[in-house]
Amino acid sequence: MPSETPTPRSDLTVASLNILHGLTCPPETEFCRLADRVELFFQWIVAAGCPDFVNVQEVLGGVLALVREKAGSACPFPYEIVESSKSQNIVLSRYPVLASRTESLHGGVRLVLHVRVDHPIGPVDVFTTHLAASIDGGNAPCGPVCPEECIGAGAATNRDCQAVQVRRFVEKTHDLGTPAVVTGDFNAPPGSFVYEQFVGAGWIDAYLEAGNPECDPATGVGCTSGRQDENLVDMESPENGVDERIDFAFVVPPREPAICNFEIDPAEDADGDGLGTRIFADLPNPFVPECGPRPLPICWPSDHEGMQVDLNCLP
Repeated sequence: MPSETPTPRSDLTVASLNILHGLTCPPETEFCRLADRVELFFQWIVAAGCPDFVNVQEVLGGVLALVREKAGSACPFPYEIVESSKSQNIVLSRYPVLASRTESLHGGVRLVLHVRVDHPIGPVDVFTTHLAASIDGGNAPCGPVCPEECIGAGAATNRDCQAVQVRRFVEKTHDLGTPAVVTGDFNAPPGSFVYEQFVGAGWIDAYLEAGNPECDPATGVGCTSGRQDENLVDMESPENGVDERIDFAFVVPPREPAICNFEIDPAEDADGDGLGTRIFADLPNPFVPECGPRPLPICWPSDHEGMQVDLNCLP
């Protein structure tokens, strides 16, 4: 289990999770036990040492109000909450926010949120996004209104186009000598056009760089998504139920002259700060003896497991 020791200020630490709004769950399930899931989510945050940033996707319905209730008191410091338009994505920041901006993506629904923060290592850029799923046309052809920037990059689908736009937005925004971290639910696996937009631009897949195994659909090891999101069955079961890796934490190298030449702390938490670079919330509720249907505590905070990353600045 991770420790509850807050991470040292020389590190840059980020956790990210698509929390599952629960709007498609049957009404009697109270948004698939949303309040219980948010409570468990913050237990994971505390167990991860209260990261500098917590990026949350799918912040719709009653999610934001519940997060606000916990953000001020769960950790030894209050998190500042930065909201995107339409409250699809939020960033919880331990440190003062210098600026923030939301950029709309192709289709007009999805977006990317950028937050610049006064971190002890220097100004830091953090981005979070949630690209289109199949239900809102993510796999559909980009079509006759496809932006020129997407056509030129070879995008075939709406989601492909959104990935191109996220990359371009980060490239024109991130101008600091510290690394940037881009997290979210990209709704596409490694090897896809979406994924290659980022690693092909020199961004680092922090999970793989830390020595973690690629997703094995047969066992769920290394996977971040796959549970059913329309009922409680999977989230009340201790079985992990995940079979794909579509949630990522990408590290964008600092611009020169760099003021933080970093290394990625491995999953084993080599620096002993309580947070290694690995999948986040990947165990059935480890804070109780047993989890399951009510009256037991819930097993999972979401249909996703998310990511966490620890970057250590080198002298």
